[in-house]
Amino acid sequence: MTMMKQKASAFARKAHCGQTRRGGAPYYTHVHRVAARVQELTQDAHLVAAAYLHDTMEDCGVTPEELAELFGARVAELVQELTNNEALKNELGKEEYMVRKLSGLSADALLIKLCDTLDNMTETTRPEQARTYARIQLRLQQHLPVAWTPQHQKLSNSILALHAEKFGTV
Repeated sequence: MTMMKQKASAFARKAHCGQTRRGGAPYYTHVHRVAARVQELTQDAHLVAAAYLHDTMEDCGVTPEELAELFGARVAELVQELTNNEALKNELGKEEYMVRKLSGLSADALLIKLCDTLDNMTETTRPEQARTYARIQLRLQQHLPVAWTPQHQKLSNSILALHAEKFGTV
């Protein structure tokens, strides 16, 4: 693991210390799985670092300036791009917000977000949450984002296949 990836992993572990997922697992296990999945798809250390850090601004109060100082502008920009606007999400509803957000992401941020969604789909036991993830993917596939690539299509298809396996049709 490169120095940047190690540093991002350690930072994320510390930032998410004490946080847990719905099932009780330490939150860090989620970001570690997302980063591992991103690393399977690219050796770009900046993307893997951003995958480790993707929830630190949203869930831990880390600032873009702090991330830029520690990991550089590109990582900070990716994490900022991945960070949700909770007020707008509440206003539009999760599904509409996420379709709009994902449609406007850069190719790199979209790769991380789809890996994040795939991990969330793997972990969820809630049919309504899974259905929302699947509907978002269906809508994205109907109106492909500008940044969409065959790699994004494969991840999106994996999310839909996992939904079908676990919960049936959308």
